[in-house]
Amino acid sequence: MKTSTVFIILLSIIIAGVLFASNVSLKKEYEKIDLDDVFKNYVSVDSEPYSILSISGSNGYPIEIVQKDTNAIKVLRSRLEHFKSLVKNDTLFIEFTGSNISMQQSFLSTTPSGIVIHKNNLSGIIATNTHQKVNGFKTEHLTLKLKGDSFLELKNCNAQTLSILMEDESHLQFLEHNITDSISLKMAHTSVANLNDITFKKVHPVLSDSVALVLSKDVFKNLLNN
Repeated sequence: MKTSTVFIILLSIIIAGVLFASNVSLKKEYEKIDLDDVFKNYVSVDSEPYSILSISGSNGYPIEIVQKDTNAIKVLRSRLEHFKSLVKNDTLFIEFTGSNISMQQSFLSTTPSGIVIHKNNLSGIIATNTHQKVNGFKTEHLTLKLKGDSFLELKNCNAQTLSILMEDESHLQFLEHNITDSISLKMAHTSVANLNDITFKKVHPVLSDSVALVLSKDVFKNLLNN
């Protein structure tokens, strides 16, 4: 048998062996994945302690922020290279780059959350050109600052006092059931606040430029009584 023929046969056997070993290894890794785990496509990211979130970047992927007993940050595996974070003093700064979409697209989007943050307590959220879905926070005071094309959805939150500062083309939407004793609301430029799904006792609005408020009949009556 020619030397070249022997070489080709040996090379074929080696390649087949490598492919077989690779397939066995991939199969073992796949079997380790819990297909029922909702975070199977996410990577956990460590962070130093913080009480204020400052997130900037893009609104193409929503950022889910939920009150939980345990603290965790999970980033969609495919967006990990677009994620940067740093803690200064008591603030966690997150830069989450990518493409921007229109406000209407953000509201109707079924895109999975690019970041999921579980936090036992927060005193403030600063959003710049991002889309946040904030859910379930119960706290004495919560400060929200929205800038640029930010879109923030607040759901099932209970805060004794709520301070809101909105600028540029930012949009705030209350969803489901939210409760607060007092709202301090400062809006500028062309920002929009939808106050349909929040119960409050007092509100202190400071409005300028071409801002817009979306109100239900009951909320409007409540405003007139303040």
